[in-house]
Amino acid sequence: MTDDTAQEPRSKGSLGVLAVLAATACWSSAGVIAKNADLPGVVVAFWRLLLVSAIFGAIALVTRKRITLLMLRRSLLGGLLFGINLAVWFEALRHASVGIATVTSALTPVLTLVVGGRFLGETITAKALWCAAGAVGGVVLFVVPGFAASGTTPLGFGMAIAAIGIWVCYLFASKQARQGVGTIEYLLCMAVVAALSLVPFMVLFTEQGLRPPDHGWGWLIALAVIPGSLGHGLLAWAQAYVPLSTSGILLQGEPVGAAIAGVIFLGESIVPLQVLGLVVAFVALAVLTRAATTPAPVEDVVPT
Repeated sequence: MTDDTAQEPRSKGSLGVLAVLAATACWSSAGVIAKNADLPGVVVAFWRLLLVSAIFGAIALVTRKRITLLMLRRSLLGGLLFGINLAVWFEALRHASVGIATVTSALTPVLTLVVGGRFLGETITAKALWCAAGAVGGVVLFVVPGFAASGTTPLGFGMAIAAIGIWVCYLFASKQARQGVGTIEYLLCMAVVAALSLVPFMVLFTEQGLRPPDHGWGWLIALAVIPGSLGHGLLAWAQAYVPLSTSGILLQGEPVGAAIAGVIFLGESIVPLQVLGLVVAFVALAVLTRAATTPAPVEDVVPT
């Protein structure tokens, strides 16, 4: 084997890591972009999903992906949950700081740990429990000092928590639905179903109904392209070259990036205690992600 041949996998691995970091940065921008759109959460979610549907539809057309009725049926539950999750989370941003809403959502791995152990019979190790406790503690350290100062309301915080629960349900629904369905096909079907699931909410609970909004289009397009399409595309490409444990740890940087973006672009403030909370939560979630992809010794398994 030549040196060039040996270095090629390492080169692609390095590019893969950079791609995951770029995907993390893309997703970190979602809160700032959505907040600048200055539109109701369900409106932001609906038009973002329509734009994403158009993008993935064009990709499917160019790559000659075939969409079947079975794919649409499998995407129904996931699409419904994804649409509602986006609407709830974007609405939470109207009543909470980007930092608090996003850092709170970082507790998703903790909730999936609990649900997976309780309902799917997945093993939970002592290390995972300690990491989960550390993640919760870090989030509390971040949220509590900045709650009042950031203008966050109990409604905004409650909606951020609700979005976590809906997102976990989506993850479990998608895990079953993805069997035998390609990435592009599933993302397209899910985005279409998610957009359609929000039509009743648009008609009943917004003044404009299905009429396009009269402002914020630049932000909506940015939301669809940057986190909605580019972020997913970069991660999908990187998964072929980066170990799951590595990409999972790098993606835990999203709430950190979102909090920093909120400070830079929206003037949100972070006190030193919140910085400590961010660090604690990031380290705990990184170790939790690593542990979740490594088989546990038999004696380390906690019965559920």
